[in-house]
Amino acid sequence: MKKLALSSEIYLIKASELKRLPRAAEINGNISGTLAASAAPQVSSREITVLLNADAAAASGDKEVVPAADVLLSGAETVSAAADRDFLPVRFAYRSYPAWQAFFINLIKPVKRKFYSVFPSTYTTTLASLLANNITRGERNEQNAYQWTNKKWQISREEAHRRYSDLYNSIKANGYDAKSPMLVMLNRKFGVKDQLLQGHHRIGICKALNVNEVSISFWAVPRSFGFFKLFTKRKIS
Repeated sequence: MKKLALSSEIYLIKASELKRLPRAAEINGNISGTLAASAAPQVSSREITVLLNADAAAASGDKEVVPAADVLLSGAETVSAAADRDFLPVRFAYRSYPAWQAFFINLIKPVKRKFYSVFPSTYTTTLASLLANNITRGERNEQNAYQWTNKKWQISREEAHRRYSDLYNSIKANGYDAKSPMLVMLNRKFGVKDQLLQGHHRIGICKALNVNEVSISFWAVPRSFGFFKLFTKRKIS
């Protein structure tokens, strides 16, 4: 049976998007009871917590009946009281394997990839909050754009410069394209620390252009034992 896992970080999410989510109490009795049982004691009533679309979990073998949309598990009163334009602190939840299983899943990359959970929802957040969460894995700029260590993805400097310039000019002229969310992998590092998977070039450009409103979506890996947090104390630049 899968358990509820939480993101390692809290994300600032636009209130208008949270208001559209169904509340756990509004879902039919069987599902609501299942959510309540799996949520305690991880979910704090003092936090805004969103359960990411559990259809992905069902597709990977979860036989429980689950809702089709993301669900607001806690913090409904705070969300209702906020102005639509406000950004509210949210912790994201998803269905995961028990920690002992997650530990072995996370040991080997090819195995780990088979257990990725992919969530289709997109949320609006702030660049400042992403940077404050320290989830990036390095900085990308015009000098090191699209320089990959994996030879499979390597391209010429001319092509890299063209791609970077096109992206820079597009964001400068049109702002951030909400239809192209940055991808955050929940608990990617050691199974306990969120990391940015895709979007490092966009983060660098938005930072340079002072574009603060961006969009994100989520993938997740099974959450491992909490003591692995000791290995994530070093700042991830």
